[in-house]
Amino acid sequence: MNDTSMRPVPAGRQRQAQPLPDGRARRRILFGVSAAAFLGPFTQTVYAPSLVEIGTDLQASTLMVNLTISAYSIIFAMSSFVWGPLADSRGRRTVLLSGLALFVAGSLLCLLAPAYSLFLVGRIVQACGISTGSLIAATVIGDVYAAGERQHAMSVNQLVVFLGPVFGPVIGGFVAGFLHWQWAFAVLSVAGVVVLLYDRAVVPETVHHAHDGAGSITFESVRSIARVGPARAILLLGFGQFYGYYVFLVFLPLLVERFGLSTAQKGIAFVPLTAGILAGITFAKRRLAHWASERIIRIGSWAIAATVLALWLLVFTGTLTLWRLGAAMMLFGVLLGASLPAQSTLLVSLFSVNRATAMGIYNFTRFMGAAAGPLLGALVADAFGDAAMLASLALLLLAAAYSIQRSTTNAGRRGDISS
Repeated sequence: MNDTSMRPVPAGRQRQAQPLPDGRARRRILFGVSAAAFLGPFTQTVYAPSLVEIGTDLQASTLMVNLTISAYSIIFAMSSFVWGPLADSRGRRTVLLSGLALFVAGSLLCLLAPAYSLFLVGRIVQACGISTGSLIAATVIGDVYAAGERQHAMSVNQLVVFLGPVFGPVIGGFVAGFLHWQWAFAVLSVAGVVVLLYDRAVVPETVHHAHDGAGSITFESVRSIARVGPARAILLLGFGQFYGYYVFLVFLPLLVERFGLSTAQKGIAFVPLTAGILAGITFAKRRLAHWASERIIRIGSWAIAATVLALWLLVFTGTLTLWRLGAAMMLFGVLLGASLPAQSTLLVSLFSVNRATAMGIYNFTRFMGAAAGPLLGALVADAFGDAAMLASLALLLLAAAYSIQRSTTNAGRRGDISS
């Protein structure tokens, strides 16, 4: 796979040849940027067990409390449009450390907020700051790891990231149960400071070109990424798969409602999905290290679409059982977990000069999918039923799979990427 930009490097921005850090240094860097990326989803879910208590203490309605979650997701997505170009022009390290400092400030504001309005502002500041974590992690991995090692490093990073939503509710519930829900934000503040100090010590600047006044997203910079066929297909795939993942996060309780489960048992229904994602990432790291990224993406995208189609058929025919639902969620999770590191690996390998900008756009499309999934899914489900909601999701995933198949095959023939 070619590790060059898909477009010429402008004058004045030529990269200088820089030796890659040694193995030990790369592992320290990988741990540091992965820890920053972990804090994003961890922060999103750490106070989920305390939503009712937060509404009571801050005199906020359920809608207002849920807004703090939605606002976090939207700002997290939108911020990538700002941080990505800045990371390409001003440097990865500067952006990461600035974002972590902003995250700590937002966490302290949430901790000390006496009213709902300040709490919401704190959540927005948190999201704006910690969005640098996932963006810089993938970008720095692309900078310091050679092409043959990137997929393994991306798998490690994705595994750490997906531990965030696993441990978030557990640790948040423990803290709220023994202390108070606000102390979860004290944990976030301390964690942010620790990661900030660690990354300040171990993460070097990995972009080496002269500043040329760039630093903001422009139509041309977006077009330069989107005109590359495989990149455009990855953006669609990222949107569709995160759309589907968040559809299942929201609608799983409704899908299992027909089986008469208790509230506690409904919570267990999420286990196959989460376990599948972690298993998929682990499997990709250990077994798929020598597969080409585009091959993994092609197979995974078609298989995920087929899984959702099978689930739609079970719902449509009235043959869905709890075991079949669990198996479908497990398979969806495994395939998603195996595909995500390959998507990031391929994207950072397509670009060198605009690498962080590309990752910023990728994160934006993924998290816009996460924000759109519950909303659009609810609209379709309310109007036409659960089966129609799953059918529309399957069609979106099929379109993304077709786009990936076509674009990577054509690019492979031209020699842009290896086939």
